[in-house]
Amino acid sequence: MDATTRPSQQLINAQKELARRRQMAGVRLPVTSGQLPVASNQWPVASNQGSAESNKSAIITSDIPHPTSHINKSALLNPQSSIRISPTLAAHCLDRRHRYHGAALDGPYRLYKILGALDKDGRGWLANGDVEAALTRKESPFYIYGRRQLKIILRRGEGLFWQRVKSKGQLRIRLVSRAKLLEALSPEYRLRGREVDIPLTYLLGSGRGRQADANAALYAAVQAGHLRPDKTSSGVEKPRPISRARLQELAGCSTYRQRSYERRMHITVERNIHILGAHSDYKLKRARQHFGLPAYKHTDYAGKIDRHRRGASYIAVRLPNSYHLPDAIHVVHSQRQRTINRTLDGLCHMGSGGSDREAIVRHYYRDAATAVRAGRSDQDTPAYWPIAKNGRTRLWQNGAEWQAGREEKACRDKGFIPHSEFRSPHSVNPQSKGGDLN
Repeated sequence: MDATTRPSQQLINAQKELARRRQMAGVRLPVTSGQLPVASNQWPVASNQGSAESNKSAIITSDIPHPTSHINKSALLNPQSSIRISPTLAAHCLDRRHRYHGAALDGPYRLYKILGALDKDGRGWLANGDVEAALTRKESPFYIYGRRQLKIILRRGEGLFWQRVKSKGQLRIRLVSRAKLLEALSPEYRLRGREVDIPLTYLLGSGRGRQADANAALYAAVQAGHLRPDKTSSGVEKPRPISRARLQELAGCSTYRQRSYERRMHITVERNIHILGAHSDYKLKRARQHFGLPAYKHTDYAGKIDRHRRGASYIAVRLPNSYHLPDAIHVVHSQRQRTINRTLDGLCHMGSGGSDREAIVRHYYRDAATAVRAGRSDQDTPAYWPIAKNGRTRLWQNGAEWQAGREEKACRDKGFIPHSEFRSPHSVNPQSKGGDLN
């Protein structure tokens, strides 16, 4: 041995050869508290060569740099913790049209939220070595990147989501607050919708599609933040229908990407339809050409519309779908968004510029009485309520049309619209285009 009590290379090789031969012979020696196994890469230290302090110093740490006190150990041991998502920021970063230095924002925003979850103390900064240890080591529950990929993501979000500065001899990652991030993205933005709590594992993802899983979680958060549920008489909350076009406007995702994210997040999609009347080729053509409706022939095989007429055909129009999110996604009521919006006072404005095309406005209610009262007060806006369900398809009725048919006592189809009062669900006046469908 040398002067530093470190074994020479010849002794090390001899110990390795001895351990190999013992393993081949099946000889196993008990490991005492003062000696480490010679088969490992750690050097054995005799108990009589030093005190307990020398024994502790002889134990060589593993190759994984242990995180310092900047990262809360409970966060490292509990990757199932939830993380709060703002629908406005998530929708902006999901939109591929928004770029920062030519790169998309979904990757840096995902890392921004994960770093915020690691910063349990709320100091707003993390040591660069701690971040590498938590995110690039396969033994870590937060392993999502390699070292090279982490450097690329950090470079993409530099100046927008965080700044890397040197302080007290170490490189730190300072996270940008949500108010400053919102101001940097667009001065006209304002936080909308309700904040959503999702499990952190949704952002971590699994397998090769980690970023796609994270984007699907952000899309689900945008949906949950903007859906307006109604409570039924039994106390169960059911979300109101929302169209694909509205979701594309909110989340910046095409219809194809919406369906892909829904499959990844196991979001249940429920179809909604509205029956206009009994089917005939003339009236179906009339509904498509005269009123410009996407009408189609609907066959009621199960008798959900009229149990006495199984297999009858009707003219139906698709309404916006209803979406049922996973139970792990929760909407929270927080005043933090109002505080952030107040800090942006003067930089945001409300309203829209408008367009030449008038948007279709519909109101959805949970029962018939509420829909009928709403239809009486506002006859220009259709009011719907659900009346039946067949699998993932739900049948809706229009309040004004149902009430008009009831008052005239002329509904020959068990409470649905008579042929003489065939009306468009989009409040189109048939007199201005040549009469009704008859």
